Amino acid sequence: MKILKNLFNILSWIVYIAIFCYILIVAPMVAGYKPVVVLSGSMEPTYHVGSVIYYKSTSFADIQEGDAVTFKAGDHALVTHRVVKRNDLSATFVTKGDANSTEDANPVEFSDIVGKASKLTIPYAGYFISLGKNIPVIVVMAAIIVISVLLDSLFPKKKREKERAEVNEEKQ
Repeated sequence: MKILKNLFNILSWIVYIAIFCYILIVAPMVAGYKPVVVLSGSMEPTYHVGSVIYYKSTSFADIQEGDAVTFKAGDHALVTHRVVKRNDLSATFVTKGDANSTEDANPVEFSDIVGKASKLTIPYAGYFISLGKNIPVIVVMAAIIVISVLLDSLFPKKKREKERAEVNEEKQ
C-alpha cells in the first residue's frame, strides 16, 4: 500500500504542477490579453507551430502596417497574420503570413479583427494546452488528485499516528 500511496503522491504533484502551468499561461488575461494556439506555420519564424501567443483588443487607429493581428476567418477559426496594407476608407487590412509568398486573398475588415498580437510567445505551450482540453485527460487528473487525497486520509503516515497517540496519552 505504501508504494501505491507514494506513486499517487508523485502523480498528484505532477498534476498540481500542470495546473500551476495552466494558470501561468492564462495569467496575462488579467491584463486583457487572450491566448491563442498557433496551429500552422504561416507566421514562422515569428510564431512557431505549437506556441501560445497573446492578442489584445485594439482600435483601428492603433493598427499599423507591419503589426501582427489576430482576426476571425470563417465561423470559429482565428488567424494571426501581419498587416501589409491598411485602407482607411474601407477600414480593411491586407494581411500576409510571414512564411507565405503571397498576400491573403481577401482583405480583413476591422470588425473581424479580434486584436493586435503581442510579441509574447510561449513555445510548445500550445501542445500542453491542447492536451489539457481533452475530457479524458481532465478526468484522469481529477481522479489522481481524489485517489491521492483518499489514500492520504485512509492511510496516514506513521508519524502522524504516533503524534496522535502521544497527544492522546498526555490527555489521559
